[in-house]
Amino acid sequence: MKIPPSTPEQATAVLSGFAVEGRLLRLQPYSGGHINDSWLAVVAGAGGERQFLLQRINRTVFRHPEQVIENMERVTAHVASRLRAEGALDVERRVLRLVRARSGAPSRQDEAGETWRLLPWIAGTRCLERARSEQEAFETALAFGRFLRQLQDLPGPRLHETIPAFHDTPGRLAAFERAVAADRVGRAGEARPEIEALLARRALAQVLADPLARGEVRERPVHNDAKISNVLFDETSGEGLCVVDLDTVMPGLALHDFGDLVRSGVSDSDEDERELARVAVRVPFFAALVSGFTQGAGSALSAKERSLLVAGALAITFEQALRFLADHLDGDRYYRILRPGHNLERTRAQIALVASLERERPRLSALA
Repeated sequence: MKIPPSTPEQATAVLSGFAVEGRLLRLQPYSGGHINDSWLAVVAGAGGERQFLLQRINRTVFRHPEQVIENMERVTAHVASRLRAEGALDVERRVLRLVRARSGAPSRQDEAGETWRLLPWIAGTRCLERARSEQEAFETALAFGRFLRQLQDLPGPRLHETIPAFHDTPGRLAAFERAVAADRVGRAGEARPEIEALLARRALAQVLADPLARGEVRERPVHNDAKISNVLFDETSGEGLCVVDLDTVMPGLALHDFGDLVRSGVSDSDEDERELARVAVRVPFFAALVSGFTQGAGSALSAKERSLLVAGALAITFEQALRFLADHLDGDRYYRILRPGHNLERTRAQIALVASLERERPRLSALA
């Protein structure tokens, strides 16, 4: 069931329950991300104007929003502790922080029972949708590699799986096959070439699952949605300062994060690119992603994991194509779409990227 978008009146009422002193100047919708309902709030207080990101957690996607908040509290506190121990400057700009509700809780619920959180906007940063240079690709991968290293000693218990089996690629393939068979809204016919292209590559579902089953790679806390738009860059230096969008930080593989970095950053094209000829691997950018991720992760990345970097890129791009097409066949119930057929367009772009990765695999393997 899709939840109706929140209104300015609802967001204003929720904001008043957080421990923020000052007068609300502006509240406007924030369009970043596919999943949560977000608002940008500008508050005037004794120290001047401050900005905050107010978000309603999408419980259609995250069935237990309280688990999202609990994971986020643990992870941000641990990263902040690591940064302080390392003597990092500007710790408050290098890790997110939850603003407490007036009750002292890290989140609050509205009258309908929906869960909201509030985050201070990190000043002097900018978001990017695409790496325009090899340096930006390197900084993105460095930030996620560093994040992996910072979480390698996160104390137990195991983080909640905020989306169970999120990167279970064999499970995603099975769900895709069920969506094809059900054809719930009658779209399988128009998507037959894409369906066949994915089924012909079904072996990609096992390239990470098999090493995990054999114990050759291990589960660990990872981001699970590693892409350039989930890193804040310093406006002046261009440094990748802070990893954001922590809803999916949960158990996974380091290769899931590297795979997402490649999927989202190796081509000079959009995730929903319609001109498929533009969807191609930029080999120097792949090299920058490898360099940044391995440097940031350091000894947290094993030799076996490094040997599977290209496999991770193929598996995650294939998996994302499965997810987009399954959602298209199911009536667009998961991903927010901007136009009819949007998820099918996304699928085609992902398949084109898989094909480009396959063609370039010998060169990419030599770089990894």
